[in-house]
Amino acid sequence: MKAKKICAGAMALVLSMGTMSAFTGCGSSTDSSSKAVTPEVSQADIKDSFDAKGAKLEVLTNRTDRKEDGKLDALTDKFEEAYNCTVEYTAYKDYDTDVATRMGTDDYGDVLCIPSSLKLEELPTYFVSLGTYDEFKDTYRWSDKKMTADGNVYGLAVGGTATGVLYNKKIWEQAGITETPKTPDEFLADLQLIKDNTDAIPYYTNFKDASWTITQWQNLVISAAGGAEAENKLLQDKSDLFVEGNGYYEVYKLMYDLFSKTDLLEEDHANTEWESSKVWFGEGKIATMVMGSWAVSQFQEAGDNADDIGYMPAPFSTSGKQYAESAPDYCMGVNKNRSDEIKELGKKYITWFVEDSGFAKKEGSICALKGSEMPEYLTDFANCEL
Repeated sequence: MKAKKICAGAMALVLSMGTMSAFTGCGSSTDSSSKAVTPEVSQADIKDSFDAKGAKLEVLTNRTDRKEDGKLDALTDKFEEAYNCTVEYTAYKDYDTDVATRMGTDDYGDVLCIPSSLKLEELPTYFVSLGTYDEFKDTYRWSDKKMTADGNVYGLAVGGTATGVLYNKKIWEQAGITETPKTPDEFLADLQLIKDNTDAIPYYTNFKDASWTITQWQNLVISAAGGAEAENKLLQDKSDLFVEGNGYYEVYKLMYDLFSKTDLLEEDHANTEWESSKVWFGEGKIATMVMGSWAVSQFQEAGDNADDIGYMPAPFSTSGKQYAESAPDYCMGVNKNRSDEIKELGKKYITWFVEDSGFAKKEGSICALKGSEMPEYLTDFANCEL
């Protein structure tokens, strides 16, 4: 394996509910001790090759955990061999802040996850167009997320997530529950069954870290509204967002009702522990948490009962149909200040990472390549529209 380096950033990761990108990145206040695992490299054959004549490609990433446990380096070996190059990963914990500082100069890596704070109209100032939306729309999910008004695309997603509810399948089965809930009333009734028939905490709030754990609920609004178009209409019409029956009301009404039933929650909210809760969840001490699907792989890795970690759609339905929001993680772009050779290599790296690396699948993410296999944990979403 060729030598690679890491540049450690600051200690805090900015968590932003608007995108979900921070959540799939580890090493933050929400994941400061991610469990190291042995790299498993199983990827598709690289579709082509390219003689980069020994060039070095610096890739900036928020995935400090996958740099530290060796997965990124191991994953990239095939690319380096096929393209005759060396890839050096520079990982930041406070990714948006540290990379924004680097972007004050021309030296901000060769390929990088585009900071979420960068405005769309600023993309051409810093990045190379990878192609047009018309060229990409049938190939990649979320290809419009880093697109300017002229239809040029400057970044492709490293993967994506869905919104829903994390649950311990074994505990839910022990409680006698045979179907995932479709309504708030069914959800609350199921949690009561867990309280009555098991020793697990039915719902764990992680309230101590409420600055981000509470905001997980906001991502359920599309589910309760009946899809993205329904939520957009509420906002465009400047509707009262808390009228009974609309998405905002239904989500926060369920949250209020649940948090009012103290016997369904942990006793001491002031001392909840995010890292420990991952282990407790797998051990069956906790039954349920509202979390983005980014959490599935973290919870599976935290203990020895990965098969017990399940993920279900939010307990809302419209005319008998369920919906869930899907959103991209960070999108990767190419630094426009590099040589033509490095820019070309950077484009090929992004194509490889999205299509052939297998990274999204390993991380339990939704692959940005349309038609690719969905993560196994989304089995319960078979009849749910993403």
